[in-house]
Amino acid sequence: MIRLLIADDERLEREALAEMVTRRFVEHEIVLEEAENGRKAADTAILWGADLILMDIEMKFMDGMMAAEEIRKVDTEVIIIFITNSPQYAIKGYAVQALDYILKPLSYYAFCQRMNHVRELLERRQKHFLTVPCAGGVQKLDVSDIYYVEICDHDLLFHTKQGEVHSTGSMRDVEQKLPPENFFRSSKAYLVN
Repeated sequence: MIRLLIADDERLEREALAEMVTRRFVEHEIVLEEAENGRKAADTAILWGADLILMDIEMKFMDGMMAAEEIRKVDTEVIIIFITNSPQYAIKGYAVQALDYILKPLSYYAFCQRMNHVRELLERRQKHFLTVPCAGGVQKLDVSDIYYVEICDHDLLFHTKQGEVHSTGSMRDVEQKLPPENFFRSSKAYLVN
């Protein structure tokens, strides 16, 4: 499954990109979210945990470059590709570790050429991530880095390779989001990898 965010302030551009992605990734399950401005793009990417973001740069409220900076503060793994008609921003894309920079108008052939590399990267990753609310926002956890989850005084405590992450929610919700083949409920209070 690929979680894709398309961020562009023009509806027709979003629809055209969605159609190209659907055609190109026909063998994959795509879950698609759209954002019509940079602020919504940043919020959606951070809360939802996108795998791939196709983003215009010149948008209302917050431009794509600023949105990418916000996203990178929380998620260093998501693939960001700028699709825009503004070539002057290409160098700035490296500052937010954008994978690519594609100029509009976009042809399907050019799009497919660029997406071949993206597909390879996504297939290599095949990691599962869990986005959890925590103090100051959310945190994206690699499921393979979670040792166990415990419920303690109505709070969730994720024990990971990187340390402890305190969160809110129910053990039942976490259990449903984690791959059942990897996690075992050893008691009411523990979910073990």
